[in-house]
Amino acid sequence: MKRLRRFRQTLVGWVYPPVCGACEEPLETSRQVDRPFLCEECESTLEPVGEDYCGVCGQRYHAFVSRLSRCANCGDRELGIDFAVSAYRSSGVARGLMHRFKYEKQRHLSRLMGTLLDEVWRDRRLHRDSWFVVPVPLHPRRMRERGFNQSHEIAGELVRRAPANVNLTLCPALKRVRHTVRQAQLDRHDRLRNLSDAFEIGGRLPKSAKVPAGWLIVDDVVTTGTTVSECAGVLRGALEVEAVAAVSVLRG
Repeated sequence: MKRLRRFRQTLVGWVYPPVCGACEEPLETSRQVDRPFLCEECESTLEPVGEDYCGVCGQRYHAFVSRLSRCANCGDRELGIDFAVSAYRSSGVARGLMHRFKYEKQRHLSRLMGTLLDEVWRDRRLHRDSWFVVPVPLHPRRMRERGFNQSHEIAGELVRRAPANVNLTLCPALKRVRHTVRQAQLDRHDRLRNLSDAFEIGGRLPKSAKVPAGWLIVDDVVTTGTTVSECAGVLRGALEVEAVAAVSVLRG
């Protein structure tokens, strides 16, 4: 397996010369195996969400708070998810990398996003036997503009890198039926309303997906949690659902 990874990395390095995705400094090819497209100096600036975060929406606290408490972001809201977990804070190098990945169409950075998402497995609630992994869908118009769905790319990496004791099945169960303004362009009040009725069950589900199961929604960035909550609400309304959680690379 290790030889295969190194061989694959050699091919990737030929197509995309190994440079840091943040500062564009050259990288040693061996660095690519553990943290593709990220140098040690830039990695040192990333800020993990850590252990102290809201037990529902995943909002980071700056001091220890009981996981039973809900934060100001979600305390007065009814969310469709049971809980959300994010890997890193959306600031500095992390935010710049995500911007390059999504808006500058640097699709190869999906491998880096996958390694960063490994951080979410610190939350033991994710360590159940199996999950159906559902990427947040893009509207067809946005898909044509971007050329790929960043959440689908990240979800694929999450499945590929799953811990040995967790079974993940990629299941693009949702479609986006209403074109909306980007959440990043809106204030909190408008974010909470922007995605109403924007998602539906889409495509043919695997037969195994019709039984009660855990559903894991994957997005690139979670801020208010509105997007993943709307997706979870659709899943709960259409399927037999035992649990719905969400994971993201960055926490806004």
